[in-house]
Amino acid sequence: MTHPRARRVGAVATVSILAAGALAACTTDVPTVPEQTTPSAMSSLGSSALPTPTATPEIEEANDPADTDSWVVTENAVGPVEIAADYDETLDEIRATGIGPLDCDGVAYGFSEDNAYDVMILEDGDADSGGIVEVTVGWNGDTMGVGPRTAEDLGVGSTKSQVLGTYDSAVESSSAIADRSFVEIADDDGTSTLVFTYLDGYDGAVSVSVISGEEPAYEPCA
Repeated sequence: MTHPRARRVGAVATVSILAAGALAACTTDVPTVPEQTTPSAMSSLGSSALPTPTATPEIEEANDPADTDSWVVTENAVGPVEIAADYDETLDEIRATGIGPLDCDGVAYGFSEDNAYDVMILEDGDADSGGIVEVTVGWNGDTMGVGPRTAEDLGVGSTKSQVLGTYDSAVESSSAIADRSFVEIADDDGTSTLVFTYLDGYDGAVSVSVISGEEPAYEPCA
């Protein structure tokens, strides 16, 4: 005769075995969830696996008609102001700089925002062409080395030795005005000249001009 307690234990064991089998059958149909990559695993990939961001270089526009600091000086122009170009059209192009006509005819003038230098533009008053005959950048403060520069970074404040050492064709010349002298570089066509003006007592150029005449004007409105 089987004891009741033994029958109950056997029944429980049978149910457990059946449940385990059913569970095993169910788990074979459940998809396995892939293990997520841990931070340590990501770091093991190395930095070469990720692109390195690069900063976008800031590009400044050369000869921006609205920014005299960006103007490049050559043997025939200072920025967008070119020798022999139409005077009125040029002033219209650079009007955002504040450079404009003075009370005397054929003379335009303006100064930089920080008042460190000024710009003067002269029209040919002896001809009907209305062409520009001079553009001059003048020292107007306590700091040299300001204003438009050449490609070699020469301009107001550059010494004679610096200019003479940069241009093979540069020559020194005297002025009709006392205590004033020049270093001149003529363009290839001989139609205009880049002129660095020096005053006695100053090592650096007090003005830089591009002209089509003999020398930069002295008191053009006098």
